[in-house]
Amino acid sequence: MVHSIQTLSNGIGWFERGLMRVLVLALPLMILVNVAGRALKMPIFWLDELAVLTMVWLAMVGLSVTLKSRDAVAVTLLQDAVPPALRRGLQCISDGLVLVFAVAMLVLCYLWFDPLLLINTGFDFQAFAAQSFNFIYQEPTATLGIAKVWFWLILPLVALSSSVHALANLWQTLTVPQAEFLNHAVRVNSGE
Repeated sequence: MVHSIQTLSNGIGWFERGLMRVLVLALPLMILVNVAGRALKMPIFWLDELAVLTMVWLAMVGLSVTLKSRDAVAVTLLQDAVPPALRRGLQCISDGLVLVFAVAMLVLCYLWFDPLLLINTGFDFQAFAAQSFNFIYQEPTATLGIAKVWFWLILPLVALSSSVHALANLWQTLTVPQAEFLNHAVRVNSGE
C-alpha cells in the first residue's frame, strides 16, 4: 500500500510539474501580448484577467508541488535542537498537520461545490442556486465571460493532490529506516 501511494504521488507530481512549466511559459507571453496591444492602442482586456487567473493556478499547483518535494520554507530551530531520535516524531507531527490541512481543504471544497446537490438538481444551475443560495456555477468572469467555476476547479484538484502528497510523505517518514531518515534530514537541513 505504501508503494502504491508513493507511486500515485510521484505520478501526480510529474503531471503537476509539467502543468507548472506550461503555466510559467504562458504567463509572460500573455503579459507581453497585452503590453504590445496597449502600446498599439488595442488592449486585450480579457488577457489581464486570464493572466491573474493563471497566476492563481500557478500558485496553487506550486503549493502542491512544494508539499510533494518538501521544499517549503521551514523554521527548523526546534528540529535542530532535539536529539536525532526525536526528529522523526517532529517530522511525523509536521506531516500529519499538512495532511489535516489538505483534507480540511478537500472537505471545504466538497461543501462549497456540493456535487450531490448539483446531481440531485439535474445539473440545473438555477435550481442549485435556489436550493443552496450558492451561485458558484453561475458567476461569470468579468471580461472572459466564462463561468468562474472552471477556474475554481483548481482548488479541489490541489486539495486532492496535496492530500495524496501529504499521505505519501507521512508514510515515508513512518517507514524509512532511522539511519536513512537521519541522513536525509541532515542533507535537507544542510541545504544539499
